[in-house]
Amino acid sequence: MNCKVKLVLIHQGNDEEAIGPALARWASMVIAQRAEFECCLLDTSERRTALAQLTRADAFLILASEQSHGYSAELKAFIDRAPIRWQARPVAFIGYGGASGGMSAIAQLRQVLAEQHAVPICSVVTLPNPWALRDEEGAWREPDQARVPMARMLVLLNWWAIALRSAREQAPYQLVSQ
Repeated sequence: MNCKVKLVLIHQGNDEEAIGPALARWASMVIAQRAEFECCLLDTSERRTALAQLTRADAFLILASEQSHGYSAELKAFIDRAPIRWQARPVAFIGYGGASGGMSAIAQLRQVLAEQHAVPICSVVTLPNPWALRDEEGAWREPDQARVPMARMLVLLNWWAIALRSAREQAPYQLVSQ
């Protein structure tokens, strides 16, 4: 039996400046260095593979781009397409954009996902002005300000994923949520 936490890293691939995909590659490399996770990358436009990956997930990490002090309509549509898949699973966030580093988008997404019976964790990673984190070739430089918050967030995400997976195995969430 594989005891690793199945983590789905959700990002938007149609980012005009390609910040989301670059950030997703960085986050997946950080996660790959940790033995407790089995990570798969999921672009919100990948509708065919999304449901299968969401069904197997123990936890989610959403890259949230802040647009006009909110999250994108594409991300909201993605969340709405599979509401039962979120139930009793933890969700963490990496926010990026603007001066707040995506905090407005994260705050709104926490509310949206709580309505889906997901468990948004408190620890987040925020990246204000992410455009400055790309080099001349467009490669992502590891953001120093993200190292410690990322490590803390992954520890908490792992704890919640294990706790909620155990709870779901003892009593399926659909039986207790009605």
